[in-house]
Amino acid sequence: MDCIRLEGRAYIGGRFVRVKIGGGDCRLVQLSNKYLILPGMVDLHVHFRDWGLSHKETLEGGARAALAGGVVAVGDMPNTSPHIRTAELYRKRVEQGSGLPILYRLHMGVPEEVAELDRARPRSVKIYPEDVASFGWQHVERLAERCASLGCFLIFHCEDPSYFKNSERPPEAEVACVERVRQIAHRTGVRVHLTHITLPYTAEATRGWASVDVTPHHLLLDMDNCKDPALCLVNPRLRTPEIRRGLLAALASGLIDMYATDHAPHTLEEKRSGNPPPGICSLDIALSLLLSLWKRGIVSLDDVVRLYSFRPSRLLGVDIDTARGSFAVVKLEEFEIRGGNFAGSCKFTPFEKFKAFGMVEATAVRGKIYFKNGEVYSLQLAL
Repeated sequence: MDCIRLEGRAYIGGRFVRVKIGGGDCRLVQLSNKYLILPGMVDLHVHFRDWGLSHKETLEGGARAALAGGVVAVGDMPNTSPHIRTAELYRKRVEQGSGLPILYRLHMGVPEEVAELDRARPRSVKIYPEDVASFGWQHVERLAERCASLGCFLIFHCEDPSYFKNSERPPEAEVACVERVRQIAHRTGVRVHLTHITLPYTAEATRGWASVDVTPHHLLLDMDNCKDPALCLVNPRLRTPEIRRGLLAALASGLIDMYATDHAPHTLEEKRSGNPPPGICSLDIALSLLLSLWKRGIVSLDDVVRLYSFRPSRLLGVDIDTARGSFAVVKLEEFEIRGGNFAGSCKFTPFEKFKAFGMVEATAVRGKIYFKNGEVYSLQLAL
C-alpha cells in the first residue's frame, strides 16, 4: 500500500508551526504556504438519514460530505425512520456508523420508557419540540433525572411547542424553552447543551448552566438576505437581520461555545414541493464559511478550532490528534460556493454563489487520506 509523509504549515497550540507528519521511506508531500493544516473538525449536529430516509441521504453519503468539509467526527441525530428511541435501534445504528471512514457518534432519541436509557447507556439524548408535545415536560424531567444518574447529557432543540401557531414558530418559543430547561437543569443536575440557538438572549441566559452552539445559516442568513423561501426553511426559523447580527456579535464576543451545521439533507423535489421540509445542507462548506469570518476579523483562528474542533470533540468524547493523522488541509484562497460540487447526496444550498474562504483540499482520519472526489483512497500516512 502506498504511504506518504506530509510537510507543511499547521496551526497547533495557538500558533503557526512547520510540521512533518509521518516518517520512514514513504513518499514526501510538501505543502506550500498557500495551504494550512488544521485539526480535524467535529460537527456535533448532523442528520445522516438512511434507513427509511435513504432517498434523502445515507450514512456513506453523509460521511463523504463530512470529509469534503474537513470534518473527521460527527454527532448524528436520532430522527431517522424509525426514530431511534430504543436500545436495540441505538445499538444497531452505532454499529453501522462504526464502519464509516469518520468517527461516528449518535444522540439517542427520547424513549417512551426511561428504563431504555439503562439498556442503551447513551452518551447523550436529543429532545425535540415534538417530543415535548408528545410526552410532556414531566417526562423530559424524568429523563433528565436518569441521565444525571447515568452520566449522559441532554441536547435540546429548544423551542417550546406551546408557542407554535400553524406554521409560525416565534422567537418567544426559544425564550420560554430556555427558562423551562434552566429549571430542569437546576432541579436535576443534568448536563445540558442547547443546539442551533438563534437569539443573543439565549447565549447570555445560559451562562453557567448550559453550553450552546450556532449554525452557519443562523449566523449568515436571515429573513431578508435569504431569497429562496423553500431552500431557506429551517427549524428554528431564520430571524430578522437585527437578531442575526446580534448572534454574530455574541459569537465574536465569546458567548457561543460551539459551531455545528444541523446538516439536514432532503431531495430538491421535496424542498420545491408545496410543503417543503425544514433543513439546509452545509457540511461540505461549514468550515470554509467559518474561515470566512476569520478572514473578516470577526473570529480568530483560535476561535475556529475551539468552536468547530476542540470543544465539540470533548462534548462527543472523541479524540482528535493531528499528530496521529486526523486533520484537514485547506487552501487559503477565496472561492464561490457551488452546491453541485457537494460530495454527499444533497447538491443544492441557499449558500449558492456565496464567497467562502479556505477550500478543503484533503482530510485525514486516523492516518487515512481522503481527496475530494468522494472517495477514501488507500493512501496511508506513515505514522
